[in-house]
Amino acid sequence: MDLTLYFFPGACSRVTMTALEGTGVRYRDRLVNIRADEQKSADYARVNPKGKVPALAIDGRIMTENVAILVFLDRLFPTAGLLPHDSDPVSDIAPLSDLLWCSSTLHPAMRQIRAPDKYTVGDPADVKADGMRKFAAECARIAAGVDGRWWYGERWSIVDVYLFWLCNVAQKGGFPLADYPAITDHAARVRQLAPLQRALERERAGAEAHGLTDIVY
Repeated sequence: MDLTLYFFPGACSRVTMTALEGTGVRYRDRLVNIRADEQKSADYARVNPKGKVPALAIDGRIMTENVAILVFLDRLFPTAGLLPHDSDPVSDIAPLSDLLWCSSTLHPAMRQIRAPDKYTVGDPADVKADGMRKFAAECARIAAGVDGRWWYGERWSIVDVYLFWLCNVAQKGGFPLADYPAITDHAARVRQLAPLQRALERERAGAEAHGLTDIVY
């Protein structure tokens, strides 16, 4: 199987890349330079007309949307343990619900914190404050779920990595993550995961090749 991940260092494609690293599969990567608006180019539109990363090429067929790609990889490589599974259908679907919570609730709130100017032609301070409130409202659930444990208990999952990425980027935007020690402890544990470390090294290599020297990892 021929796999190519379209990514940008520090974007949510970091979660996708970590998932790929967690499977052990060989894949190629292609950096889409968002800073140069490459995601809006005609060439990339042929890959992903939505103009977003990540996108995953699978034997020439394109899959978009992070949650879809993560679920696909989990199904394709079930022994990698990216997500837990259960014989009970309601319990088995819970990880998908959690991924959608990350992408549809936490991610937009984080974006309001990190890039409020993208959401308004008026004062971005109001947008950022709203994002801060929304993200803070979810942090009690996050903290309770990772306090001295992984999100699903004894083993890490790709949901842990998604939560790590969201909280890390929110913190870069000024969110007071230090107020939630359970989350910062969880972040420190996630950062040590070998698949994430390999993904970060791959991001760094791509960034350096494109002259992107100021990305914080």
